[in-house]
Amino acid sequence: MGNSTLFQQSVSRAIELQKDDIQIEEILIVTNENHRFLVLEQLDELKLKTPVRILLEPEPKNTGPALTLAALATQDKNPDSVIVVTPADHYVKKLHQFIQVIHEAIKAAQDKTIVTLGINPTRADTGFGYIHYEGDDVVKNVLTFIEKPELQAAQQMIEQSQHAWNGGMFILKSKTWLDAIQKSNTEIAKLISKAWVNKNTDRWFERPDEQIFKQSPSDSIDYAVMEKAKELSINLKLVVLDAGWSDLGSFDALDEIEDKDKDGNIFRGDVVSLYTKNTIAITSKKNVSLLGVSDLIVVETADSVLVANKNDAQSIKELVKVLEKNKQQLLSEHKKVNRPWGWFETVDEGSNFKVKRIQVNPEAKLSYQSHQFRNEHWVVVKGKATIIIDGKEIKLEHNQSTYIKKGVKHQLINHEKIKLEIIEVQTGSKVIEEDIKRFEDNYGRV
Repeated sequence: MGNSTLFQQSVSRAIELQKDDIQIEEILIVTNENHRFLVLEQLDELKLKTPVRILLEPEPKNTGPALTLAALATQDKNPDSVIVVTPADHYVKKLHQFIQVIHEAIKAAQDKTIVTLGINPTRADTGFGYIHYEGDDVVKNVLTFIEKPELQAAQQMIEQSQHAWNGGMFILKSKTWLDAIQKSNTEIAKLISKAWVNKNTDRWFERPDEQIFKQSPSDSIDYAVMEKAKELSINLKLVVLDAGWSDLGSFDALDEIEDKDKDGNIFRGDVVSLYTKNTIAITSKKNVSLLGVSDLIVVETADSVLVANKNDAQSIKELVKVLEKNKQQLLSEHKKVNRPWGWFETVDEGSNFKVKRIQVNPEAKLSYQSHQFRNEHWVVVKGKATIIIDGKEIKLEHNQSTYIKKGVKHQLINHEKIKLEIIEVQTGSKVIEEDIKRFEDNYGRV
């Protein structure tokens, strides 16, 4: 959505919240260990001045333990601080209105108070939780939380008004959350706190103790605390957000955001169509041609192609379960993979060869490494490469190449101020990512 990713937009919105009487002390990002290098690359593109801390979960445990980690991290710096909790994949069209609403919520976030943002419903949608509220002031009292109702119940709530979609955004003091989770789920509070005390920290990341963290129950913010707020003596408040918000929870959500052509179509990328109506088509590389179809969702990526009926868009989770059973590699191995030094993209591969396009960021370098099963051929296509082979240094410029035999220690370095690009051809009895032995590394992977 636009020229930056939803994650980058979320971070940028957080920075924009700062004003004379509101100081943004730091940005906290809670994410999975597997996403750490992607997050680093995304942040590097933003060139932030505000301090950022990245907290890595060894496995997903839902939003309750994630917020507990964030609250413990804020306690390290400022025990009286307020946390603005927002998912990293939301779309907000009207930034000014978003900032105004968050400022109102921050003012209302007193001790033992949790403020949540509600969205005015535009339809009876069973994919959202609902918040029943009262009051005409900007900051309203929350009466009840209703988790993802049946269609008839959702329609009744729309007709009754004074119900908002649960946007999954919360504003509260860190100590308020820690007190609440201690009372509502002692196991989460105890284990996440213990995992945090025993954390490991390196140049970029803070990792709670893996074994302790994995013992924690999995629970959401809503189930763990919000639905028990009264018995926990917590005041629940709501501010309605009217800022062109979407959680993009399904492809159908694009219908409310994107501009359509005269036939109700939304096309992104190289799409050609004739006699096509009410269809979403998104392509990353290849051409997609549509003829005489309607009510479809078509998404092309380097890995796969999705073709779905718009009326079945909510069944995507069931399809993923089928993929997990029959095509697990599609969910775990991607054509483009981020690394702390840049990225690589698999262009072609077979049983005994693989071709990669590799980009190394300015003044970055790969680990000093060797491979047991594969040989590598490198050709520089952009920039200048410094290469260490068994302790000896060589330099390659555009259109120059080298060959590295299996078992030989080697390292690729970019000393320049511009990005380095090479084409790598691997050959051997095994061409797998696991075939790597590191001897030196800037990123703690030895």
